[in-house]
Amino acid sequence: MGQINIKTRQQRIAYKEDDKEYFLTSPEQYSKITIEQILEYCSENSGIPKAQMASAFYALNQQVEQFLLNGHSLELLNLGCLYLSINAKAAETEDEAGAKAVTRISVKFRQSKKLREMINSNVQLVNRLKEQSDSTSNP
Repeated sequence: MGQINIKTRQQRIAYKEDDKEYFLTSPEQYSKITIEQILEYCSENSGIPKAQMASAFYALNQQVEQFLLNGHSLELLNLGCLYLSINAKAAETEDEAGAKAVTRISVKFRQSKKLREMINSNVQLVNRLKEQSDSTSNP
C-alpha cells in the first residue's frame, strides 16, 4: 500500500468576501526523482543493462515529443493519456479566429480510470503535522 503524507496550513484566501484565513490541505512535496535514478531502478528491476535501458528511454522520449508536436494524443498503458490543450480567445469573425486567437498551448495529462482507482483504493493519507503535534504533547 502506498502512503501520501499530507500537510495542513492556514492561509488567507483573498477572493472570499469574508477575507479570513482558511485551512488548506496539500500533499507534502519531496525531491524530484531524476531520469538517471529512474533508469537505475528500472535496470535493477528488469535485469536490462542501464545503457540499453537509457537508449530505449531516449528513443521513446524523442518519439513522444514528435507525436505530441504533430497533434497526436498518447495513451500510456495504465497511467493515462498525454494530449495537447489550446486556450484561445473567442472571436466574432472567422478572420479573428484561428491561430491569431490562440493564447496558450500546453500538454495535459488525463489519468486512466485504473490509475485513479488504484490511487483511491491503495493510498493511505497520513496527516504528518497532526501526528507530530500529538507526539510532542504526550511525554
